[in-house]
Parts: sequence; C-alpha cells; structure tokens
Amino acid sequence: MSNFKDWALQYVLSDDETAQSEIAKKAAKEIENTRASSASVGSWAASIQPWITITKQDHDNSDDDDDDSGSGDIIARAKALGFLADTLEALDKSLLRPEQVIRLVGFFGAMFSYDHKAGITASAKALRQLDAMKGFKPAVGVKMIEDVCKLKEDFKLQTAATRLEIYELFLSLIQDQSVTNELQDKYGTSSGFIVDIIQLCQNERDPRNLMLWFKLLPIFLTEYSTSDQVTEEIFKAFSAYFPITLRSSATPIGITADDLKNAVRACFASHYKVAKLAFPFLIGKLDQGDAITVSVKLDILKTVKACVEQYDNPQASVVPHVSKIWNSLKYEVRNGEVKDTIDATLEVLRAIANRLDGTKTQKFSVSLLKNYIDIVVDDCRDDLANPTYTKQAGLLLMTVITTNIRAFTLESAAFVDIIRKNLRQPKSPSHTKDLLLLLNSTLKSRADLFKNRKQGHSEDEELFKTESKDHLVALYHDVYLPTWTSKSEETTSEVLKQVVQGLALLATQQTLRPDGQISLLASRSVCSEVCSLLTHTLTKGLALSQNDNSSDAAVEDEAVLALQSVVATYTDGYAELVDRAKVEIEKRDWTSPSKYTLNALQDILSRLAFIGCSRIPLNIALDDEPPKVFKPLQHFIKLAASMQDLFPLSPLPTSEKESLANSYVVSALHGAMLHFRDACFEKFEPKVLEAYSGSDRNWLEEFQGLPKNWLHQLQGEDGSSEVVIKEDDPEVYREFLRISLFIVRHLYREAAYGKQAPWTERVFAQAANLAALVVRSIDENLQKSCNLAQNAFNFFFSEDLSSSGPSSVAPFRKLLILGILQGLRPAAMAELYAPLGIAETFMCDTSRMATVLLAVGEIRGTICAVLANKYKGGQSTFDPESETMKRVLSFWGEQLKTATDTDDTDPAIFEVYNTVTMHTLAGACARQDKNVLSLVPILHEAIASPGPNGAIVARTIGGLVKTNELLTSENHAVVKRFYKQWAYTHFAKPLYDLALPTGDEDTAFAAGRYTTAILSLVSNCPFEVYQEDLPALVRLLITALNNNSSASSGGDITQPQVATSLEVLVEILSHEPEALKEHLKAIITAGMKTYEEAAKNTNKVLARNLAAARKLTLQLLGAIPKKFEERHLLPYALPMQRMLAMASGDKSREARKVALLARENWAKVSA
Repeated sequence: MSNFKDWALQYVLSDDETAQSEIAKKAAKEIENTRASSASVGSWAASIQPWITITKQDHDNSDDDDDDSGSGDIIARAKALGFLADTLEALDKSLLRPEQVIRLVGFFGAMFSYDHKAGITASAKALRQLDAMKGFKPAVGVKMIEDVCKLKEDFKLQTAATRLEIYELFLSLIQDQSVTNELQDKYGTSSGFIVDIIQLCQNERDPRNLMLWFKLLPIFLTEYSTSDQVTEEIFKAFSAYFPITLRSSATPIGITADDLKNAVRACFASHYKVAKLAFPFLIGKLDQGDAITVSVKLDILKTVKACVEQYDNPQASVVPHVSKIWNSLKYEVRNGEVKDTIDATLEVLRAIANRLDGTKTQKFSVSLLKNYIDIVVDDCRDDLANPTYTKQAGLLLMTVITTNIRAFTLESAAFVDIIRKNLRQPKSPSHTKDLLLLLNSTLKSRADLFKNRKQGHSEDEELFKTESKDHLVALYHDVYLPTWTSKSEETTSEVLKQVVQGLALLATQQTLRPDGQISLLASRSVCSEVCSLLTHTLTKGLALSQNDNSSDAAVEDEAVLALQSVVATYTDGYAELVDRAKVEIEKRDWTSPSKYTLNALQDILSRLAFIGCSRIPLNIALDDEPPKVFKPLQHFIKLAASMQDLFPLSPLPTSEKESLANSYVVSALHGAMLHFRDACFEKFEPKVLEAYSGSDRNWLEEFQGLPKNWLHQLQGEDGSSEVVIKEDDPEVYREFLRISLFIVRHLYREAAYGKQAPWTERVFAQAANLAALVVRSIDENLQKSCNLAQNAFNFFFSEDLSSSGPSSVAPFRKLLILGILQGLRPAAMAELYAPLGIAETFMCDTSRMATVLLAVGEIRGTICAVLANKYKGGQSTFDPESETMKRVLSFWGEQLKTATDTDDTDPAIFEVYNTVTMHTLAGACARQDKNVLSLVPILHEAIASPGPNGAIVARTIGGLVKTNELLTSENHAVVKRFYKQWAYTHFAKPLYDLALPTGDEDTAFAAGRYTTAILSLVSNCPFEVYQEDLPALVRLLITALNNNSSASSGGDITQPQVATSLEVLVEILSHEPEALKEHLKAIITAGMKTYEEAAKNTNKVLARNLAAARKLTLQLLGAIPKKFEERHLLPYALPMQRMLAMASGDKSREARKVALLARENWAKVSA
C-alpha cells in the first residue's frame, strides 16, 4: 500500500488543483478495487501521518506561539487533509462500512478540537462527503455538529472560505430528516445544538456565508420543536441583521443587497411561532419615523407583508397584531408623501385582508375580516368629511374593502353610503372631485373583482349572486345625475370628468343572476339615460357657434371613452347614440358650413367610429330582461348603414369647404374599419386571423342579388346582424371583411354611375383609402375569386368600361382604381398582364395626357407604378414570353427620347409624360426588372439634352428610388432588399465622371444636368448606398453650392440642387465626417454665402423654400464643431459667430432655433 504514501506526497507537493484531483481519484480507485478493505482504508488514512505530528504538547505550545514551530508545517498538513477529503469526494459513496465512517468522522471531527490553524476546511469537506455515504448513521451526524461547534471563538478566526465549507456541512446535516429526528430525540425542545450553532455563527459578515446562514435559521424554526427561549434566540440571530445592507466592492461577488434583504425577509416569514416577536420588532422599527430612510421603510413594509402572507394559523399569528399594524401603517398613507412607501403600505393592508379572508381552498370565519375592516372604517370615516384627508382616508378604506369579494360584499354598502352623505355637503370643488374619485375607484375595483371571480374560492362567485345591489344602482339618481345637472360652483371641469367616468363605470357593472347568467347591474332605463347624457355632450358642438365657450374638450374626450365602454356592454346604447347624432347632423344645412361646424362634424363622426368599432361588443343581458339575440358586428353595421344614409351631406358642393362634409362621412367609414380591424387583432392572434381573411365563396356574386340597403336589412329590430357569430369566434373577422367589401362595392358603384356632384377629389381619395384597407386584408384566393383586379377598372360593374364610361368624365376617379390595385397581391393581378391586356393598355395610353392636369398625371403614374411593380411574367402566367413589361418600358423609353430630342413637346405637357414614366420605372426598379436597364442610356441622353425637358428628367430621376408608401410589404408590393443600390449603380454611378467640371463650355451644360440627376438620386438613397463614392460626391455637392451661391441676385439659391446638396452634406456629416475634413473651408464658405443670399431674397413666392434652405444651411454649419477638432475650425470661428449672431434673428422660428444651437456649438471654438 505504499502507493497511498506516494500519492499523498505528490498531492502535498503539488500546487495544481487539477493534478491534485487526479491524484485523489487514483487513491479512490485503489480503495474501490479492494472493496474498501480495512487494510486499504487504514493505509490510505495513515498515508498522511508524516504531516499529522500534533501532540498534546504541540497543542499546548501553539496556544502561546503563533508561528509554525511545534505544530508541523501548517500548509503541508492542510494539504494532507485535503488529500483525504478529495479522495472521499471521488470515492464511491456505497463502499465504506458504518464502522469505517464512524472512525473517519472521529478522526476529522477531532481536528475541530485542537487543530484550528490548518485542516478545518478539508475536515469540514471530508465530513460533508461522509454525510453522503451509504454507511452514514444519523447519530454520526449529531456527533459531527457537536465536534464542529467545539471551534467556539476560533470559528470567526477562520477564513470566509473555511466558514463557507462549515455552513454547507451544517446545511446538509440539518436538511437530512434522519439527522433531524436524531437531534430532536436527543435535545428535545431545549435544542441545545441550535444554541451552540447560533453562538458559533452569530458574528458572520461575509455575504456568501450569510446567504447560507439565513437559509439555516428558518430550518431551525420550521423543522424543529423549539422552546420559546430557543425561538427567541433564533429570532435574535437573524433580526440582528435587519435592516441589512451591502457595502460596495471592487470585486464582484454575485450577491446583491436585494438577495440579502430577501434572505433575511424569508427568516422573518418562515414560521408563525416568531410572529409575537417579528411584528413588534418591525413595527418598532417603522415607528422611528424620520430616523429611517425610504429604502429601509420599504424593506420593513415588504417584510411585514411577507409575514402576513406566509404565516400559518392567522387567527393566532396575525389577528393579535392587526390593530398595532394598522395604527402604525395608517400614518404612512395619511401623512405620507413618498409614493413608493404609500403603495407598499397599501400592499400590506391588502395582504392582511386577503389573509383573514382565507385561501382558495379554505375560508376563515367572517368575523376575522369584518373586525379588521371595522377598525379601518372607525378610524377613517370622519376623515372623509375633511378635504385635507379625504383622498388618503378614502384610499385606505377602498384598499381594504375592495381587496377581495367577501370584503366588498360585507362593507361596500356602508362605504358608499359614507361617500354619498359627504357628497351632499362638500366643502369645496376639490373635495367633490376626491369623493367622486373614490366612488369611481370603488366601482372599478368591483369590476375587477367580478372579472376575476373564478380565481379564488368557490364561495366568492356565489357572493355575487346574493350581494346587495341597491346602494350601487341608486348612485345614478343620488350622486351622478344631480352632480351632472348641478350649476353650482362645485361643478368644475374636473368634477364633470369624474362624473362621466362614474357614469361609464356604473353602466358597465356586471352581476350574476341566481342561475349564474351574467347581466348588467343597472336597468335599461339607467343605461339609456347615461348614453343620452353623454351623447348630448358630443353633439352639442354642432349647435354651438365659434364664440361659444360652453364646450369643454376635456369632458368631451372623457365622454368618448365612457361611451366606448358603455356600448361595449349595453349594446343597445350604440344604436341610440348613432340615431341621436344622425338626427342632429341632418338638422343642419351643409350648403355653406362654417369651419367651426365642419370641425364639429369631423369630431363627432370620427368619435362615433371609435366608440362603436374599437371594441368587439359583449353579449351581456340586462338585469330585468331575458337574454336577447346579439351579434358582435352590430355596431359596425349600424355605423355603416347610417353613413350610407348621410352621404352626401352636401349634394351639390360648390367649394372645397362644402365637399369636406361629404369626405368626413366616408372618412368615418374608413375609421370604423380601421378600429374594428385593430379590435380583432387585439382580441385574436394575427396568425389565427390569417385563416379567416378569405373564403371559398365568391362574395361579389353573392352581392349581386342584394339591394343597396342591405346593411339596413342586416339589422333586425334588436340591431343585430343576420349571421350568428359569437364575439369570441374569429369568424367575426371574416364577416367583417365581407361586409366591408360590400361597402367598397357600393361606394364604387355610386361613384361610377350615381350622382356625380358629391364626388370631388377629396371624396375619391377617402373612398380609395377605404378600399385599399379592405382589399389588402383579404387573402390571395379570395382576391382572385372575386376578380378584384378586373373590378378595379370597371368599378364592380360587369360591363367593360375601359373605352368609355365614367373614367373619361371624372379624371380623379382613377383614384378608385388605385385604391383596389394597391391592396392586391401580385398573383391576384396576373390576368391583367396578358399581352395587350388591361395593364399594358392602361400603362401605354397617352391619348388624353396632353389635356390633363399634373395632379391627374400623378394619379395615373402611381397606378402605373403599382402595375409595373406587381407584374410577373414567364411560364404558367398570362404573359408566358415575359414581353408585356418589356414593351411597356420600351414604349416609355421612346416617348422620353422623342420628347427630349426635339423642342416640339411643351414642358408642361412633358411634365405629365415624365411623371408617368418615372412612376412606371420606379415600380419596375423596386423589383429589379432587368428590362429597366435598356432605358439607362436613353435617360442619360435625355438628361443632357439642351431643351427644358432634359432639366425635368434630371430633376425628377430620383423618383426611381424615392420611398413610396404604395410600394411596401403592407400593400403586398414586390420590393427587393437592395433595389436602391441596384438602381444607383446603374443610373448614378456612370454619371460621376461626366458631371465633373472640365472647363469646356460645351460639356459644362451637360455636367450641370448630370450633377442635378446625381443629387436627385442620392437624396433618395440611404447613406450606405453612395458611401463608396463620397470623394467624388462631396466635390459635386460643393460645386453645386458654389454655383448657386455665386448668383448675385440670389434667385438661383432656391433651385432644388441647393436644398438637396445641403441635405446630403448633413447626412454625410452625421455618418462619415472624415470625408469632409479636406473640404471644410469650401463647405463653410459656400454655406455662409448660401445663407446670406437666402436671407437677402424677398421673393414671397419662394419664402417657404428660402426658409428651408436657411434652416438646412444652419443645421450643416452648426453641426461642424461637434465633428471636428478645434484646430481645424479656428480660422472660421469669428466669421461664423458673426453670421450666426445675425441668423439668431431669422424670420423663421425653426431657423432661429437651429441658429441658437449652432451658436452654442461654435462658441466652444476659441478664436
């Protein structure tokens, strides 16, 4: 067995932990090979004998001499014991026999009696390994504890790591149930071993060790029967650390102050036997007042709450202390100013109420909860009459009473009665407001309790079936209505807002019938009156003049939110609301409305849409009526039908103002659809709704047999839809889309063949936006089955209107085409791209372009952009040869070439042609259509052409990469990720060399045009696209600024190149200022010149452009000091400060604001 000695020596001589571990494993393997024979275990234990030379004399000597003489080599002895401990750790835990374990425990335990300088860590580790052995006996565990406790005062002299090993040993032993039983049998309630451990560890300060110490102490309370004296000692052990803090340390220890606080808190809340000690201790700490910080106060309150919630037997542990807790805590709310402590106090009060109520499985005697509430009520009742303390007292009362259902049903009537009596004689408007706020908060809390009634004890739900409701129902006539109609000084705006909130809360209260059916608490008449009062608040704006100050916007906004809540539960209320509003609107003459009246109309219509359609209504019966037929779409249908009746409000509008009334009606429909769609997405998962965005039926075919007033037919006498759908069924979304598509079809048909006068550009635009919303929400298959692509051009009529019809009469009607096309998916449009089909014909039609306005050309161009973008050719498509878009792009290339090669085309007409061309190309560029590349040389030649049309091309070519809201994923457009990089590479990069000035007059003109084109493209691209061309681009930008700044008249500075150059320079400065370092002088000089020329220009027509140019210039110049070192800017400091001082008086407020910031930046540059 000489191997053990060799291994022991190797272990002691090694300083490598890995090597030591391997040596210990070898020793363990050797013992395992002999099945832990007595000889092998003995040889192994004796292998460290050379280092264990301590004798009684040595021990006596060590008491008087702190060096290593007479006690052997301390370090070597510690390593030798570590060899044994590591071997035990690696050893199979089932091998050692009980007698071997006992002998080893005796050996290692003896170390705690006389070897305090070395081996304690290893001995504790060894004992912990022996505790895990199969041969371990509980009595041995008792001996381990007794041996370790012999350290006594020497324990605190050990290192933190050594103490940590001892804590882990204690924890493993104390958590062993067999050892627990043995300790309990030996010591009984006197628990002497606990006292010994406490005396050993009571001075611990290391955070890691404290975490284990605080884990041990609760176990003493929960697992052992201790006498009152021992319990008190345990309490003193952890309470001595309260409140605990943690000093900051440069070395991370992985333990936070909150960890320690939570650990101490767990000690306090571990067992109810310390309640009689804990509560007085904590309350005493809390009553120190200003002597404690907010942090400590919060710690105390959280600890009290933990004790209340976790102590068993609340009758014995909590109830005796409730009065003292209340008497201390009430002042934290009554006189408190710190929100965190107030909130924490209220949490404690709630915890007491919940604890005295019972648990989910057991209810305690009602007297416990009632006595507690009575204490609170007796102390707070009188304070409700004192305006100084009304809010605080009410908060205390409401917190306790609304904590749980039993508390509410016990005391809500008395609480409401107290508030009601005080409201009869309020001391001030703020007193009235505070009392109403308490009442409203009580109602809101009741609603929350009702909503969560199934989460508690089964008795809770039964309480709602039998609760007294009269005191709540009476609030309408006793409190809210009198306050609303009162004209006294007490009725301020803030009071009225509280009344409005209270009306909504009262009308939406729910209750349980004896049969378990949910119904509204208030009667139909009360709910109807509430709706009537609130509706009048919304509609009175139509009857007021601009000079009437009786309107209160804050109260109106509150009424909107109130009605939103009310009609979601009292579903008949929305029909009443809409009908009343409709009557008020129809009373007015909309022939020549004032701006104030139009604003009032817009407000009420948008509010109607929000109130009824932003939530899916609930199917809740009225208390005194049987359940009725209900459909979740009834509010949306009601609004849509009413808007259909109202349109047009102005049948023959003669001005833009008169057409606004009509557009607001369509806008209300659009708003209703947006709100209802969002409500569906809020209620259901988006992925769920995807499956309900289509149908296997052709809805348009179903619509053919329906009358125009189908929306009215959808409503029965009860205002419900004919389709049976529950509010929690995603099918409601599909039905919403179906009805919405019917509305789109109706509007389009009216616009095409109905009365034309009401349909102005604004109304067309509103209808188109509405259609886009509906179409983009429908899935691809339904878009195809309804043939929406074709219907976009024939306005939902079966006849072909491409050659004749309404499109030739009202050019702005093309907005309707755009509305549908923009929402279609590419696959649903495939049929349009057949050779010489609708798409090609439309995109290449120039028959009326010479006579249309630029705005109309813009609409046509936008349609062409969508058509060009969603094109897909190739096999299995309607354009198998992929020739359609090739011909379209070739056509516009020729048109462009012809118009710029000659001077025959008038620039105004060419502007329209160019607009359509650029939009078409932009749509194709977004999907990187290779056919676009054939137009690159044509565009470059057109830019350089001498006529004015070339300038138009140069100025607008940036439209190819300009962000277009129609070409987005939301509208199902095909947009390649790097299409802007692709377009820039082909259209802009080749022009850089051509745009550089050469001094040749023949090329200077073309260079200027190319510069304009580059700037137009660059200004619509992100920085990363043109980053690699910065050297050449910066030179062009400076040239553009200098060329325009050189004009003595200053007239040229409003050209787009100036603003574009400034915008791009600002972008470069923010991303890569180093690119501008070599050009600082030129940039600053040109910038100052640009500002001065813009400031001198008095052209009123150009005022807005000039202001924008001045602001951009100041923005550029003002940012320079933040990007460059002072030494680069010193030569320009004084001139810049003089210029910025002048700019601080700029005519434009925005420019002045930027100038002031620029002055601050340049003031830091020392001249």
